[in-house]
Amino acid sequence: MALNRRNLGIGLLASGIAGTTGVALVGPRRIEGLITGTNPDQVALWGFIGGEKLDFVKNPKVRDLLSRRYGLTLDARRAGSVEMVSDAALTRQEPQWLWPASSVMAQLARRNALPVRRDDVVFNSPLVIYSWSPVAEALEKAGYVERRENAFYIVKMAELMEAIVKRLSWKDLGVPDLYGRVIVTTTDPLKSNSGFSFAALLANLFSGDVASPESVVRDGDKIATIFERMGYKEASSGTHWNSYLTEGMGGKPLIAAYESQLVEFILANPERWSALKSARIRPVMLYPAPTVTSSHPIISLAAAADPLVAALTDPDLQELAWSEHGFRGKLGSVGRGGPSVEGLSQTVSSLVPMPDAATMLALMQRLRAPS
Repeated sequence: MALNRRNLGIGLLASGIAGTTGVALVGPRRIEGLITGTNPDQVALWGFIGGEKLDFVKNPKVRDLLSRRYGLTLDARRAGSVEMVSDAALTRQEPQWLWPASSVMAQLARRNALPVRRDDVVFNSPLVIYSWSPVAEALEKAGYVERRENAFYIVKMAELMEAIVKRLSWKDLGVPDLYGRVIVTTTDPLKSNSGFSFAALLANLFSGDVASPESVVRDGDKIATIFERMGYKEASSGTHWNSYLTEGMGGKPLIAAYESQLVEFILANPERWSALKSARIRPVMLYPAPTVTSSHPIISLAAAADPLVAALTDPDLQELAWSEHGFRGKLGSVGRGGPSVEGLSQTVSSLVPMPDAATMLALMQRLRAPS
């Protein structure tokens, strides 16, 4: 048949109908995948994650991006950072990946003979002290705390911790409204990374440098005393944060936790935060000077989980982590957008490194032992 204008028109019309039908059957996401090459086969991966990151992995935007670009669906099960790399009841379940809240955990995973294939830091979150406005104001008046631009810094952190060791009362520190002796609380350092990191910070503060096994022997009793004063310690950073908000100034006058937790709370609960921040007694974030930062490494334990390491460092995921959950990037920087939070320091420069795995193991052994 001759290819004349009429036949050509019919052919193009038929092609157009077929193409339109194809779009309807395939759908816009499939078309996007065919065009961009971002339509990989889907793989479900399960692993253990620190409770402070659960809301991030549940975020529909995060789940969609991981699925659409990388073909990954995560089954994330909450566990303490220390537990997930050391508790046989968890490790023998053979998770495909782990996402604790400290790079030291990658070292401990290797020491415990877990099959670590790859690990890379995804986020950073400085360890901070959360308090309440009357307490912060009293500590500022007593010289423990200084205001620097928009943020509060505990410039005498070692001295404040010594006040706990010496059993000073809140009245001694100029906070007569609080009952009893000075106390700071955090999670169980044998299970959760926020408590683990706080123990590391104490070890560094009392050593005057990065702690060593030798300094732990010297300072271990003081560190243990601070943890003993806490009483019951929760196993999850998320539940400890909720207890801080629920129990208020009387129950939780000072807690050690992550900077990201307040930011994420404000973003998720704007009305509640509006009421809290205008109250006479309101939450206050204090940066220890110096502090340690929690570097959240993703650890691949199976070949199928190797792509997760690259996926979680995707720039768009990093931006979501900051703008919707308050996690800084892997180098400690904030994102382009995100929240404007009173008391948030744009740059946390007063940092001391975490002690190495051998030092932390010695410290954990001391905290595990009865006094």
